[in-house]
Amino acid sequence: MIEDKLKCSEFVNLCRGQMTIELKGSDKERIRQSRKAFEGILKSDPHKSYYAINTGVGALLNRRIPKGRMEEFQENLIMSHTCGIGPPLEREVVKGIMLHMILNLKKGYSVIRLPTLELLVEMFNRNIIPVVPTKGSLGASGDLVPQAHIALALIGRDPQRILPTAGLEPAKLQIGEAIALLNGTSFMTSCLAFLVFQSDNLIRTADIAAAMTIEALGCSTQSFEPELQELRPHSGQITTAYYLNRLLVKTKAGEKPAHSLQDAYSLRCIPQVHGAFRDTLSYARSVVDIEIDSFGGNPWISTKEGKIEICEGSGNFHGQILAHAADSLSIALCSISGISERRIDRLVSRGANSLPLFLARNQALNTGLMITQYTAAALVSESKTLAHPASVDSIPVSAGQEDFVSMGAWAVSKAREICRNTEYVVAIEILCAAQALDFREPLPKESRMAKIHEIVRSRVAHFEKSRVLAEDIEELYGLVHNGRLLEQAGLL
Repeated sequence: MIEDKLKCSEFVNLCRGQMTIELKGSDKERIRQSRKAFEGILKSDPHKSYYAINTGVGALLNRRIPKGRMEEFQENLIMSHTCGIGPPLEREVVKGIMLHMILNLKKGYSVIRLPTLELLVEMFNRNIIPVVPTKGSLGASGDLVPQAHIALALIGRDPQRILPTAGLEPAKLQIGEAIALLNGTSFMTSCLAFLVFQSDNLIRTADIAAAMTIEALGCSTQSFEPELQELRPHSGQITTAYYLNRLLVKTKAGEKPAHSLQDAYSLRCIPQVHGAFRDTLSYARSVVDIEIDSFGGNPWISTKEGKIEICEGSGNFHGQILAHAADSLSIALCSISGISERRIDRLVSRGANSLPLFLARNQALNTGLMITQYTAAALVSESKTLAHPASVDSIPVSAGQEDFVSMGAWAVSKAREICRNTEYVVAIEILCAAQALDFREPLPKESRMAKIHEIVRSRVAHFEKSRVLAEDIEELYGLVHNGRLLEQAGLL
């Protein structure tokens, strides 16, 4: 059965796993009753116009559809909206779009028929995943373009013909069903859910990278004391300090490295910077948790005070809140990659605390890890450019009828790219910190840090002489991106 209130992590796990879903009996009855009521309303007043049901859409809302051409209109509406371009989305994200469409439609507020929705559920369960291009949605009248590509497969008009190939009969849509499939925030919701899930793994891994650097540079741990965090009790700051203290090898209270009276901000202010990210992530998680369980269709069936009517004034498909959440995460992710790159620089460029310059012997003959910082700097610069908020933009469409759009689809798409960049930067910090730790005294064998160092070294060898470092970075990126470092270190 599909739970009524899925959390972000549950949503992602459903899309990544092999679990199947099923409509509840109450869901089915609600959908049947809603459709029956809808058909009854149309029959009682056949001359009345209802937006996108017997009229055109957008600026064509005053044009009536001929009565005998309703089924043709359903297919026309879907085909005309399949304007997506660019590389295809990852299959798990498309599956998330499908899942959110199912959750949206099963509430019974749309005019979808049960057989149509059951076919979409069957596609989800059998991993029959349509090809959906990455670009084309404004995130305003819903994610019209991406959802149209899924609806196109549902009616058997997609180029791949995935339903007939799988032995399934495509849907024959009836009046009102096309607009029910097109409206909603399913692309933005799916992308944001995966982004939040990935960001949660990332920040905990960034704590690990930071702790490795602290140990390698012999920094003071005084600024991570719980008592200090309570004097400025932001939740994320307290949580970050807690994780750092779990990871770090304990030193005497107030102990400072011999080479400096106090550490640089990129080392001393980790709870404040990583903590700020955690607080932003918490907001984004609350947005996506609500959106997963929300209805975003238009028109919709209202049953207020027992009176059933077709309502056409919904704006629940508008993605502004999703755009703001994604833009906020983009900015916060830049802080994580930016501070990580500064720590990389301190590891490789300064010969800090008697570490060899660029963390290599035989300098000049070997460039060491010098160029890894170049790659990190390039990724940070790219992310800063991508972090310009999409939600501050709006381009009116449909002859001005849809005059303020969220650009939420672009907001979530570029936020995911920034997240990938940040994962690579953190992987580079782990690479450099592990190398630096090799030049320090051995870590206590029972410590978490020793275990983490051992995991990294099981994947990437100590740098002795020049080799292709791209392979090392990719190997550690996999540990970061897939959460394997957290899992193997017992920190999930």
